[in-house]
Parts: sequence; structure tokens; C-alpha cells
Amino acid sequence: MKAFFEPENLANASPATVSRAGIIYVSDSELGWHPVMRSWLQKREQAEADVLWGFFDKYVDAMLDFIRLHLKPVMFNEQICLVNTLSTLLNGYIKSFKDAGKALDAAAYERVFLFCLTWALGSLLEMKERPMFDGELRSIAGAAMPPREDADDTIYEYMVHEETLGWSHWRHLVPVWTYPKSEERPKFAQLVIPTLDSVRFEKLLHLSYLVEKASLLVGGPGTAKTTAINQFMNSFNPDTTTSKTVTFSFLTTPQIFQVTAEGAVEKRQGRTYGPPGGKTMCLFIDDISMPAINDWGDQVTNEIVRQLLEQGGMYSLEKPIGDMKFLVDLRYLAAMNVPGGGKNDIPNRLKRQYAIFNVPLPSVAAINGIFGRLVEGRFSADLFSDEVVFVASKLVPMTVSLWNKTQSKMLPTPAKFHYLFNMRELSKVFQGVILATRDRFNKHVDPAVAPFGGDVSSPEGYLLALWIHECRRVFADKLVSYEDKEWVDKTIFDMCRDTFQPELVKQVEAPVYFVDFLREPEVDDDTGEVTNAHPSFYESVPGGLPDIRSRVEDLQRQFNEESKVLKLELVLFTDALCHMMRISRLFSMSRGSALLVGVGGS
Repeated sequence: MKAFFEPENLANASPATVSRAGIIYVSDSELGWHPVMRSWLQKREQAEADVLWGFFDKYVDAMLDFIRLHLKPVMFNEQICLVNTLSTLLNGYIKSFKDAGKALDAAAYERVFLFCLTWALGSLLEMKERPMFDGELRSIAGAAMPPREDADDTIYEYMVHEETLGWSHWRHLVPVWTYPKSEERPKFAQLVIPTLDSVRFEKLLHLSYLVEKASLLVGGPGTAKTTAINQFMNSFNPDTTTSKTVTFSFLTTPQIFQVTAEGAVEKRQGRTYGPPGGKTMCLFIDDISMPAINDWGDQVTNEIVRQLLEQGGMYSLEKPIGDMKFLVDLRYLAAMNVPGGGKNDIPNRLKRQYAIFNVPLPSVAAINGIFGRLVEGRFSADLFSDEVVFVASKLVPMTVSLWNKTQSKMLPTPAKFHYLFNMRELSKVFQGVILATRDRFNKHVDPAVAPFGGDVSSPEGYLLALWIHECRRVFADKLVSYEDKEWVDKTIFDMCRDTFQPELVKQVEAPVYFVDFLREPEVDDDTGEVTNAHPSFYESVPGGLPDIRSRVEDLQRQFNEESKVLKLELVLFTDALCHMMRISRLFSMSRGSALLVGVGGS
């Protein structure tokens, strides 16, 4: 028997193993990308191949050298893998044009090539490095590059339009989003506001999917990687395509993944398995980099993922053990955090199976656009007073400013390792603002009849008090020292004083509490039956902590009267009430979860 091994390196090979095997070292610089691309071009029409090879020769080596010498991608990827991604995108884009009956001339081919080159070779660059990539590419391509609509535009802001075959700005493809005004409490997790980035990544995923190439989105926490992929999967025709999501963790083993994958398919014939009903299935692996790396530096869970993508199957764990099961009609998507800082990378052998795209943090303008449309839709001028609309218009830039200042000031340390603030914090603030009962902001509300709580005496003051409450819940509650909490409070009020009139700021200086358990059960007037035992209206507490304590004592008394086994005898001191309100707020929110951290007995 002759054994052939193809390891990535000899890091774990003993001297005895090395001395007994003939070793052939293949350098990536010796082989390069040229033979692979020539092989790919041989499968295309001769005229098309000649045009494309001219662009490969003109651009690829120059841009690869520029990236290697001057730029720093967010994760390492072999040059051959980057060029393979280029061929994948070219395949998808050219196929979409030909399917639409479009004939491409040399100039159109160059535009398509430049677009695909940007997202293959430059897709792993951060926002601050993309202008450098754009500048170098413009120095080579000249007039073939898209003319700038805005002074700071780069080629990343443009795509080749499938109708005109010319350059078009991505923003022209962003659909108009309308806030669901008819819903008092819209499901926040389902409010997906289309942006330039979301449209861009949907297109890239589509191009890879067209030619059955797996795609991987890599980015920091809260950059909407999972949302982008879920939105893409939601566009599938349910009659022909289904989807399944698998979320990896540190403890995910190869066996767990294999059992999960096999459970999503059914036997078709022989050793061939596929999705039920003869459909195609898209398998999305979220947090693909999370599984543990063993003592030898191997991430064994992702080796079986690589085997599935590379060989199209897995070896049976049941009798007959060792037979290969082939899984057909599967497409693959994945998402992961940027490696580094304690976060794992994935094996290079797995990377080559994916077209990899970096999802950067949105710009300040993009963030303002996302949450600005949300707040503008919630507090539209046709439903609320000018004063309320004005306050609402200031909430987004104030929140972004608070978020940026908190990120800069509250840095993680070994004792405060959880001091991490990403886009999710911004979302949580506005989720709370939208959760509040809308009629309390109405300009016809009489504070004498429906007191707002604290010193608030106007609807616009009520909105500002709500925003301050949500910022405290999202930012201050995460902090572990009174000094840090006081810094957040001071920062909030400094921004309020810089933005609003002193009369308005004075209304919100006293704390106002918001809860959703104040109202009594709703009863049908005709039948006397309880129609809603626990009406949930997120609103302020007019009398502050005394009112909350009284209400919680009533609820505790009701529980003890109805419960025959468990009796509650809680001592409702101030800290306990405040923690209870924080937990209650989270449970009233879509996807609200809480992790309570404290010393023993606290």
C-alpha cells in the first residue's frame, strides 16, 4: 500500500515521520494563479477568453502586489483564493448578462472585470484602506473606471448595471423603505431597513450563488452579516429552495455538525442524499470560526465542513461505518467574526472553498440614514407636534455621538472584558424608544390627566426622558462602577444642554422610570370576562419608585393568592426594584435576553 498525504505544513510532524516520507514542497509563488486561470479560460469561448486574459494580465499582478506591500486585509487569504473569487464573480456576472440576452463588447467586459476585481482582491479591506485601493486601480485603468458622482466616492460605490451595461451608483438600487405606521408596536427584529451595503452584499451573494460557489461574510459584531444572509435566503422561491441555519459554538464537534447536516436531508438513491421534496437547500453556518482549536492547532470541526464542501459528502458514522454519504443539491453560506483579539481564524483549506467578503462597520452617514428613517417614520410630522418631531430628529445624532464617546472612553480591560459596544447598542436604544406607547406623545395629552412622571410636563419632554432612560439601560447598566455610570449620565446631559433649550432639559433632570406592567387587566364591558390579563404598554410611572413599589406589591399579593405551591416573600428595596424593572424591560422586547453578573449574595 502506498499512502499519499497533503498537509498544509509540517508543524505537527515528528522527525521520524519526516525522515520516512518523500517530501515535495509546492510554493504558491512558483505555481501562481496563471495556470489556474488559463485552465478556467480554456472552458470559455475563444474570443471572450482572449479579452479576459488581457485584463488578467493588465490588472491582477499589479493589484496583488499593491495589496501585499501597502494594505492590510482584515484576514489572511492566499492569492490564488482571491483570484478564484475573481473568476467566480466573473462567471456569475457574465452568466446574468447572457441570461438576459445582453451582448458585451470589450469596454463592457472591462467594466465587469474591474467590478469583480474590486470585490475579489479588495473585498477584505477596511473602509479606510479602500480609497488607496481605488486610487491605485484608477492609475492603471484610467477612463475605464466609474466617474465619481460624489467627491469621496470609490469604485466600491458602483456596479455595472444589467440594463445599460454602464456604471451605476449602488444608491440608485436601494429600495424605498416605509415605516409600518399602522402597527402600535412593530416587531423590531423584523424591521430591516435596506441600505447601500445590504443591496451590495445581496448582489455579491447572488453572483456567487448563480455559479454554485459558497460565500463567507466576515465582519465585526453588529455589522449585520447574519441579517444580510437571512435577507438573501428569504428571497428564495419556497417551491424550489429551502434553507437551514446552523450556529456554531466553541463546543460544536464534528459529530454534532454531521448529525445536523444529515438530519436535514433524506435518502434519494444508493448513497446519495438530498433535501426533502427534491428541492435545493441553502445551508447557512453562522459563527463558523467559533469551534475550539485543539492542542495541535487544528480546528477539527471545520475539517469536516471542508470535506463536505470539497468532496460533497461525509463518511457514515453508522453501519456500514466508513461508507461515503454524498449530499447533493446543497448550497453553502457562512458568517464569522474578524479573526484576532481572541477570535479564531478558520483553516486556509476551508477558506479556498468560499468567496469571502468583508462587511465593514457602516459609516456615520449610513448609521444616521438607517436610524434616521426609523425615527422619522415613528414620529412623523402628520401624527405628532412640531416640538416632538424636532426632539425626535436630534435623537439619532445624539445617540451615535454617545456611542462613539462610550467606545472611546470605556475600553475593555481584564476586569471589564465585557466593555464592548457595537451597532447592537444603537439598535437597542431605538428599540426601546419605539416600544413606548405612542399615544403618550400625542400633542392633545393633558399632563394633569395623564401625568408623565418626574418633572416632565410636555410630550417632547416625555420623548427626551424616554431616550435618556433607554440610554441608561443600554449603556450605563453594562458598567460595573459608579464612576463609569456617572460619566455616562454626565455625557448624556451635556449633549442635552448643547442641543435643547434649558426649559426642556430641566424637565428631564429628575429620573423617569418606564415599565410595561402598570395597567390592570382588560375586561369586556358586556360579559365581564377578562380579555387581556396582562396588558403590556411601555410607559412612564407617574409617581416614580413609590408607585412602582405599590404596583409590584399588588402583583406579588395576587400571585400568592393564586399560587397553591410557591409563595413570594420578596423584600422590595430600591435596588431590587430597579433590577426588576431592567429585567422586565428586556423580557418585553423582541429577542430580549439578560445576563446578570454580580458578586455572590448580591
